[in-house]
Amino acid sequence: MSIICLDVWSQGKLKTHGKFGLKLGLGMHTITGCPVNTHPKPALMGGMWVQIKISKSWTMQSELSMIGKGTAGENHDKSNYGDYFLSLSYFEVPILFQYHKNKSYFEFGPALAALINTGEYTDRAAFPFQTDLYPFSNKDFTFNLGTGCVFNDKWRLGVRLIHSLLPVRKQLPGTSHQVYNRSIVLSVSRQISFKASGTNQSQVVE
Repeated sequence: MSIICLDVWSQGKLKTHGKFGLKLGLGMHTITGCPVNTHPKPALMGGMWVQIKISKSWTMQSELSMIGKGTAGENHDKSNYGDYFLSLSYFEVPILFQYHKNKSYFEFGPALAALINTGEYTDRAAFPFQTDLYPFSNKDFTFNLGTGCVFNDKWRLGVRLIHSLLPVRKQLPGTSHQVYNRSIVLSVSRQISFKASGTNQSQVVE
């Protein structure tokens, strides 16, 4: 990621060769293979991205973001979380291939995420499984599929589907499915340009 950033900055022609920016989004997340009934849980994501043009219609984009995942249980007692709540926080690095047509784009690619925090709670007397015997994996390997629209040179809006390719936890007792993360994330991106600072820098040198 650092090498790509330095390469884009050193070229000094971001509009032609590459772009750099920040993004912020809101996702709805859930997991498969949970022994209690769950519904999607909202969580924020934010980070940075670097995009490099590889042909007239194709770009490759790498990102570094912090994203929350997890799920929430049924809301029987009208509380915020219901009887089960799972919060997972990751540092995630997607590598995406994007096809551009007019003011829209389509993207796909894998991502590798590192687990940095886990929170699992219940309003019941005990979990329906022994949590120490079923820890979460410290990584999440996912596939991403998305689309979006470009408003102008600086702003764009995108939506992305994310699904784990490998289980993030051993199969829990009383379930017929392994545990995978799955999400849908809506995000807004802002391109950051270094052109002005580069111009000022050259003026100082002169």
